[in-house]
Amino acid sequence: MRNFRRRAPLAVAAVAVLGLAAWQADRYRKVPLDRAINPLYWVRHWRGEDRYDPRTGLLEHGDPNAPEVALTVDDGPDPRYGPAIAALLERDHVPATFFLVGTRVKQYPQVARLLARGGFEIGNHTYDHQRLPALPPHQIANELRLCDRWVAAVTGRHTTLLRPPGVQYNDKVLQVARSLGYVTVSWTVGAGDYDPHPPQWIARRVLDRTEPGSIILLHQDTPATLAALPAIISGLRARGYRFVTVGEMLRRLHVPVGGEAATAGLTKPKHAR
Repeated sequence: MRNFRRRAPLAVAAVAVLGLAAWQADRYRKVPLDRAINPLYWVRHWRGEDRYDPRTGLLEHGDPNAPEVALTVDDGPDPRYGPAIAALLERDHVPATFFLVGTRVKQYPQVARLLARGGFEIGNHTYDHQRLPALPPHQIANELRLCDRWVAAVTGRHTTLLRPPGVQYNDKVLQVARSLGYVTVSWTVGAGDYDPHPPQWIARRVLDRTEPGSIILLHQDTPATLAALPAIISGLRARGYRFVTVGEMLRRLHVPVGGEAATAGLTKPKHAR
């Protein structure tokens, strides 16, 4: 036992060094640094547990054997770029999942209704975009319930998918979300479109980092996202990828999407693939 205690930190350090080396060797950076140097991530990855965890209700990755990806768009509804993003996706027959902020739904109901009418999947991005890990459980629940209340009032749909602001969550957040029937949705490819990068840089970043089952994180309130989308869509299709919603990704993993989904009118996007 004493020898084990001496060697355990060395083993952890060795795995962390190997993870960092793998991250450095991968020019596409498909595994974020914080995961690459975490030994527990690699254990879960080797076991295939970094997809959907039924204990916590967390989705981290789609089926790695399916040539499909999910476009997720945060921080809407946005009246400046949201309608144009929706029109572009509809024109190119691309389904997507939009995570909406409750206060913005309240402020821009016409954009939220436009997304719902377009057949896009609607998710919960909290009521006023607070970082959830810092809140007590009852306030986390209120953030989710208030957002859902406004989404339902404006679009007629309830939400069963959660994207925490900043994709920041901990065990407390996951537990509250799970108790309310939510699947918490993480990401695998960050477009970096919230920083002042040119559209070509954003598109190349997404294309370089995407793999089967990727969840791509975009934002609705930046002009660069709109400008980068055509190259992202055409580039991924040229590589044989099919676009799906997060709900479809979960169904491929045999995960039921929220208890309220059947009664809330959540519809499968009408777009062809």
